[in-house]
Amino acid sequence: MGEIKKLQIAAYGDAACVDKLLSKISAMINPSTYSLTYKAEYGSADETNASDPTMVFTGMGDSDLNLDLLVDGTGIIPIPDKQTVDGYINKLRDVMFSYQGDKHRPNFLKISWGDFVYRGVCTSVTTNYKLFNPDGSALRAEVKLVIAKSLDFKTKKQKEKKNSPDMTHIRTVKAGDTLPMMAYRIYGDPSYYMEVARINGLSSVHAIRPGDELYFPPLKKG
Repeated sequence: MGEIKKLQIAAYGDAACVDKLLSKISAMINPSTYSLTYKAEYGSADETNASDPTMVFTGMGDSDLNLDLLVDGTGIIPIPDKQTVDGYINKLRDVMFSYQGDKHRPNFLKISWGDFVYRGVCTSVTTNYKLFNPDGSALRAEVKLVIAKSLDFKTKKQKEKKNSPDMTHIRTVKAGDTLPMMAYRIYGDPSYYMEVARINGLSSVHAIRPGDELYFPPLKKG
């Protein structure tokens, strides 16, 4: 009988969860269930005097992985690295939520369990304490995680396979490039640079370096 594979949560510094592994943690006990929620967004067609609504697809909405992890310190199953329940939970929170100072955001996450792989960002961690030692320290707890699906721009573009000039653009910053200059090349108007900076999570319109990849989405003009 093969070794039991534990669910693993890995934190990355890059949105693709490929190059910059920061930390990782394995589930103490594999979950008995998990749930996936996928959402699509629709809006009513802009019609006058319509007898019935016609829903028009506007984009994919937020999609979530809901995961419950049990942490047990009764000794039935050893906690990895001889940690306490509180110590394991603190490490788990650190993996989920560590703040990247250079990126001005928490970690990107990859959850792996067998053939199941899910990439996203953690939106909430809720800990329910179930059992306590005589001194009040935690002996058993259930940790509820919500991870919102998030793909990097390059992977998303490849997945969508949209080649229209009005669709998404990924551009690599070259020496001498400025954000207004790049916005002008894509949109024919440099004034869109602030919106591009916001969408890419830049702390400043000057916070670009040669080699950076920037996402230029379809934008409404005028």
